[in-house]
Amino acid sequence: MILESIHTNSILRELRTEGHSPLLILGSDYEMYVAKNDKGKEPPFALISECLAAYCLNHWEVATPTVKLINVAKELITIQNNLSINHKPYYYDMLCFGSKFVKNSIDVNALFVTDKKKAYNKILNPLDVFHITLFDTWVENDDRKPTNYNLILEPNVNKFRVLPIDNAFIFSTMSYQDLNPENGVGVSVNDHLLVSELGSLIKKNTVVDDDFINNEKDYFYLCLERCEKGFDSFMNQVAGFYTINEDKIANLKSFLFNEERNTKVFDEYVYRLKQ
Repeated sequence: MILESIHTNSILRELRTEGHSPLLILGSDYEMYVAKNDKGKEPPFALISECLAAYCLNHWEVATPTVKLINVAKELITIQNNLSINHKPYYYDMLCFGSKFVKNSIDVNALFVTDKKKAYNKILNPLDVFHITLFDTWVENDDRKPTNYNLILEPNVNKFRVLPIDNAFIFSTMSYQDLNPENGVGVSVNDHLLVSELGSLIKKNTVVDDDFINNEKDYFYLCLERCEKGFDSFMNQVAGFYTINEDKIANLKSFLFNEERNTKVFDEYVYRLKQ
């Protein structure tokens, strides 16, 4: 995965949320993107985590919106745009993380999911819901849960493709130097995606037997191998855009690819599948 940067032609509007309240912008490639700043923090862990999540999900073969790094000129952050306090000019001294705007998408938070087979059949990539759950356990994403899916549904012919968005708060929102694989796997029972309406729908219509679990195990370790193989090269790209020292990157790598911890990650996933 190659990180590319583009400029902003114009700010279309602010997307007000309880979190980053990103900007919807028109990029220099004449595509629309959702651009997120990290309020001038150094290092910008939220933006780096977004980049890393996009890299990993690509290797996990989970569909995600296209990613770009976006230069928003400070001159565009004016009172005329009616922006909130989440957007101060100096926040844009560094590049934003941008994900391509998905037209006509539906936020899963706004959708009532039934447990009927008809609803399941409308999902193009149901297995990705399981894999997103496994990914979230691996990176300790505590911000994707039944009350805040951070998933959208992209129309695709007569079905919908599930896409994960907003991965800024992975690693339990901790600084990379504080990550310790010996602390185990932090998962909240009530906040787990597999106990959500959507997760329950997928589980109800999936045969979780020994063959399925063995295939999932093979998939998990293949994904880890792919991610680890290109990790150093990708993080060198990231370090070319954002300030982050080598010690933090090294600790992040040792956390993600710790064999003992990853055994626990997969065991936790299997336990949730069987509930």
